Amino acid sequence: MQGVIGHKRLKLIVLIGLLLVTNVNAQINQVVQEGQLYGLGVVAIPGDTYVWRIFKDYTLLVEADSTEVVFPSGNIGYAIPVIWLKSGNYYFTVAAQNERGCSNLKVGMITVGGSFKDSPAISINVDRNPICSGTVVTFHAIASNAGSSPEYRWLKNGRKVGLNQPVYVDSTLFDHDMVSCVLLTTLSKDLDNPKSTESNEIEAHVFNTLADFEISDNENTWKGNILLENRSRDADTYFWDFGNGQSSEEENPTVTYFDDGTYLIRLIARNNLNCVDTTVLNYQMMFKGLYIPNGFAPTVSSSLPGVFKPAGINLKKFKIDVYDNWGHLMWSSVALDESGVPTESWDGTVNGKLMPQDTYLWKVEAEFRDGTVWTGSNIGKGAGKTIGTVTLFR
Repeated sequence: MQGVIGHKRLKLIVLIGLLLVTNVNAQINQVVQEGQLYGLGVVAIPGDTYVWRIFKDYTLLVEADSTEVVFPSGNIGYAIPVIWLKSGNYYFTVAAQNERGCSNLKVGMITVGGSFKDSPAISINVDRNPICSGTVVTFHAIASNAGSSPEYRWLKNGRKVGLNQPVYVDSTLFDHDMVSCVLLTTLSKDLDNPKSTESNEIEAHVFNTLADFEISDNENTWKGNILLENRSRDADTYFWDFGNGQSSEEENPTVTYFDDGTYLIRLIARNNLNCVDTTVLNYQMMFKGLYIPNGFAPTVSSSLPGVFKPAGINLKKFKIDVYDNWGHLMWSSVALDESGVPTESWDGTVNGKLMPQDTYLWKVEAEFRDGTVWTGSNIGKGAGKTIGTVTLFR
């Protein structure tokens, strides 16, 4: 191959504006030198493919041959190196196609001038970009006029990385990391003064998909109905396993549990590059509550119950005392069954004697099995009371 001209930083022709329908805008009238390594590129969209062709004239009928242009790593990809071997005007096309089959074709022009001999040149490309966090990525350096013992100095964000090889492998890239390579070579003409040239820079586009969610209990005030609020990052699709035999692909689903238990909720978050992350959470469902009635009728026909009996479930501790208006204890109970349900009731008597019709004071102390303390009956003002009254009718 004839001599190749290199610049301190090799240029990259960038076609800006790839939309969801792969709309491409080409830049024209770029000027390079004969023998120069000069790349073509677009701003990539995940899932799109790009095919490059170079023609001798504007009719796009006669393609340039290997004596005029060389694709060192092929003509497919969002960024490719090209060596321009012969002076003249060349027209390049890029055909872009997305995953839905939408395609577009745009044209650009490059003018190749007279040659400069024996200058080192280097260009780099990468096997994938964008990538998922933690993905192994391989960068390749393509050098021209490098001499017999070239030295490759790889740089990431300006700091030296890798080995003295034309290949650099990295699995720890972060979004917007910049990778380039400096070629250092001693040519036969000037053994004492190594010549160096730096490649194009490649910016890493890294997706760090993270699955995360929060739970809102009692959605729509319905006990056992929960809202799963998605807090995932860099994700497009979701799969939920609720741990009760049900699943969903909604972004923010709701689920209803009908039985006490501990449910393993799993979220799998994924983006269109197939970057995946999974998170799980043990959700403990417990139906709990305590209701104290406000009236009963032991001896008369009424819609009211005949006894005063608290209703509750999943209580761990429970104590109720009933007093008359003078502070005398009328009735007390601490009895619970294995489900945490109060089992005893007051029939309105003391020592077998029916108490008069009146309003009596009750006082309750209670704790549920999940450790929460019963804060009382709602009195309609956003607060509860652990003390109240019950009316005995007769």
